[in-house]
Amino acid sequence: MAGQLISIALTVDQHDAGDYFWVLLESFDNSMEFEPLMEAAKGFPTYVEALQAGYVVLKGLSEDLNIGPREEGEDAVAEEEPEAAGPFP
Repeated sequence: MAGQLISIALTVDQHDAGDYFWVLLESFDNSMEFEPLMEAAKGFPTYVEALQAGYVVLKGLSEDLNIGPREEGEDAVAEEEPEAAGPFP
C-alpha cells in the first residue's frame, strides 16, 4: 500500500503590484487548516498563467498522477490503473 495521500491545495493570490502568484497549501492530520508549502518566486501578468504554472508544480509533486502525492517512507508499489483524462492538459 502506498503512503497516505498528502492534502495539497492550489490557489492564486494577487499582490499589491497587480501580479498573480500561485501558492501551494498543505493540510496536516486531515484538518481543514492549510499552511503555505510553496509559492511562485515571480509574479504572472494574469490569473490563468499563475494557475497553470502552479498546476505544473503540483503535478510535479507526484511520481504517479494516478495515485497523487504520497507521504514517503512506505516501500510499496501502486496498482496500475488506466490513465484518466484530467481537466488540465
